[in-house]
Amino acid sequence: MEPQEKTPSALAVQLGETPGIGMSLKQVRDLLATTHNTVVPQDDAILMIATLLNAHLGEVQTLHTRHKEGLALLMAEKTTAYITGVNSAVDQLSTSLSSASIKGIREVFDDHAAKLTAFRQAVIWAAAIVSVSALLNVTVFVLRGL
Repeated sequence: MEPQEKTPSALAVQLGETPGIGMSLKQVRDLLATTHNTVVPQDDAILMIATLLNAHLGEVQTLHTRHKEGLALLMAEKTTAYITGVNSAVDQLSTSLSSASIKGIREVFDDHAAKLTAFRQAVIWAAAIVSVSALLNVTVFVLRGL
């Protein structure tokens, strides 16, 4: 067994020391030896399962990376669309509130101006009545005094 340990098999040479994801063939053989007390030679067919599982893990990682990138793009697009929609709604709301506020203020000022005009006219009429009344009182006192 010792000479086999030192010489790597064709599969081990092809995969290299670490296959990139998962366990290397040496790690699989060591795990089987410690867990099940079974020594597996370097060219045993059971190691094909580790190779297939490592390849599967690599494909899953590639798929996860693609999905992560796609999700990031989707979220960026949706977030941009959401922010654009919110900005548009805020602009419309501020425009309508501004025009409503200006319209409301104009109505209040116009109503106030109309009331001031009516008050001014009432004061003028009251002053005219007081003046006529004062003249009439003076005339009456002057005519009685004669």
